Amino acid sequence: MYTLDAIKKAREDIQMSLQAAQKTKVQRRVERRLAESLAAATSIASGSGLVMWLGNGDEKSNLDALVTWTSFTLKQLGLEANRQAIPHLLAELERTLWAWEDQSWH
Repeated sequence: MYTLDAIKKAREDIQMSLQAAQKTKVQRRVERRLAESLAAATSIASGSGLVMWLGNGDEKSNLDALVTWTSFTLKQLGLEANRQAIPHLLAELERTLWAWEDQSWH
């Protein structure tokens, strides 16, 4: 038989798990919106030509790869996923794309 304390603890654990899942969902939605903003600002074409360069290689589109890149870069730079991150992400993305362009010409 379960004790009242064990039931309360299980309930708290479930609530914490649900809150963490909700926070992750919101984080991913904001990261996608940031990636969409970056794609618009840099005129990244639709298609999949940048998947191997920006993503893990298993994304279906340049935008999906840019979402992966955005998530990774936010963590790498220690930035919060919000509007204030856009200038930092944009500068880093431009450096990344310039490096790719330089390598493709050599």
